[in-house]
Amino acid sequence: MKSFTDRQGRSWTIEINYTSLRRVHALTGINLTRIVDPHSNVMEQLTGDPFVLFDCLVAVLQPQLDEKGLSPEQFGEALDEESGDKASMALIEAIIDFFPEGKRMLLRRALTKVLTAAERRQLATLDQALQAVESPEFNQAIETALDEAGRSIVSSSATNSPASSALTPAR
Repeated sequence: MKSFTDRQGRSWTIEINYTSLRRVHALTGINLTRIVDPHSNVMEQLTGDPFVLFDCLVAVLQPQLDEKGLSPEQFGEALDEESGDKASMALIEAIIDFFPEGKRMLLRRALTKVLTAAERRQLATLDQALQAVESPEFNQAIETALDEAGRSIVSSSATNSPASSALTPAR
C-alpha cells in the first residue's frame, strides 16, 4: 500500500487489489494492470492527463471518501499539481506492488528509468523556458504589448468620453 497527502493534510492510502481494479475499470474503462503492456497507454494517461488520474484516484479511494464523508469534488478541491503528482506516483507504485515479485522488480527498474528520463526532459524544458523569458525578444514583446495596450486605452477613452460641457452648445 502506498500513500500521499492532499493540500489539506489528509492522508490517503492507495491499495490495489482486484476490487479496486474492478472499480477503476467500471468507472473509467481503464485496466490498470495494462500499465505493463507496451501496446497500452495507461502509464501515459495516468501521468499526462490529470482528469484520467483524478477519475482513477476517486475510484480507488471511494471507500475512504465515503468513510471521511467527502464527495469527489471535495477531494478534488484538496488536490493541486504537487499533491496530484504525489498521488500519481503513489498510484503507479501501488499498481507495481500488485504484481508478483519478479515482475515487480522489472517494473521498478523500468519506472526508475522512465522517471530519470522525464526529470532530464523537464529540466531541459525549464532551462529553455528560462532562456526564452530572459531573452531580449521576450522583453521587446512585453514592451510592444504594453505600448499597444496603452494606445488602445487612450483611443477607447477618447471615443467613449462624454463631450466637455464647455464645448456643448446650450439649449
